[in-house]
Amino acid sequence: MTLMALMMVFVMTGCKKSYTITVKSNNDAWGSVTGSGTYKEGETVDIAAVPAEGYYFICWNDGDNSNPRQIVVRGDAEYIATFSDTHGGGGGGGGNDTPEIIHNAVTDVDGNHYDAVKIGNQVWMAQNLRTTRYADGSTVPAGGSNYSESYPYYYVNHVLDATVYGYYYNWPAAMHSAASSEAVPSGVQGVCPNGWHLPSDAEWTILTDYVSSQAEYMCDGNSDNIAKALAFTEGWNTSTSSCSPGSDPSTNNTLGFSAVPAGGCVGSWFHDAGNYANFWSSSQSESYSAWLRNLHYDNAGVYRNYDLKNYGRSVRCLRD
Repeated sequence: MTLMALMMVFVMTGCKKSYTITVKSNNDAWGSVTGSGTYKEGETVDIAAVPAEGYYFICWNDGDNSNPRQIVVRGDAEYIATFSDTHGGGGGGGGNDTPEIIHNAVTDVDGNHYDAVKIGNQVWMAQNLRTTRYADGSTVPAGGSNYSESYPYYYVNHVLDATVYGYYYNWPAAMHSAASSEAVPSGVQGVCPNGWHLPSDAEWTILTDYVSSQAEYMCDGNSDNIAKALAFTEGWNTSTSSCSPGSDPSTNNTLGFSAVPAGGCVGSWFHDAGNYANFWSSSQSESYSAWLRNLHYDNAGVYRNYDLKNYGRSVRCLRD
């Protein structure tokens, strides 16, 4: 082999960068992982998740649910295997009408763990989002007294427990610069973790239409009365209105969706905790407003409304 050829081989093989691949479990007692190490750029690596007895592998933190799987090394990367004590993998329900809680279904970039619930053919977070960073690691700018429609922010509500009620996000923060979407799925990751997305208005309608079609989730046999099935059992102000979340809340939450009345914020004004649960969609209503769904302590229905984009509202993510 000529000297020039030897030099070319060295350039092509000997000068490749090395990167660290870190493989973790979301709960070491629930399952173990393999594949961590230092590898050359372009190398194909096998990683695997091995659930402990009585536990199940759900997916990786990038949303991929293949196991074992192969990855091509392009840079330093971290893969977290999500294990659960219930079998709830996948984004579809296969016709299974029974709601299923998936414990520790997803971990956000800040390290917060969230349960999820499979309802019909959808898998929803069962808790409000509370991340301060996007999945790419960039920071969601914190709120202050800025009322601009275009300025993204989240708020830490110092009155409410964020582990229960989550954070508020205005619509630009929730969308992370994505364009409005009415698609199913929306295709808007927004502020959601990898493998999850901000649901479109149409995807919220799929949820409410499904709940309204199931007699066991209606109150008093009325298909419009579905708020109690989705509302959490605590935090709601008291109501005397039949079938409302504030009326005998111990009978709420038959679906496990656990909607909490976090209220919202406008600028630095926090309002309506105990009264409303408000959830953004990825769908714009007008240039200055976007669609959301809300529950009210004194009403039996789940309502489709719109709010100004600068308002701070809760976020629930939907599995891709």
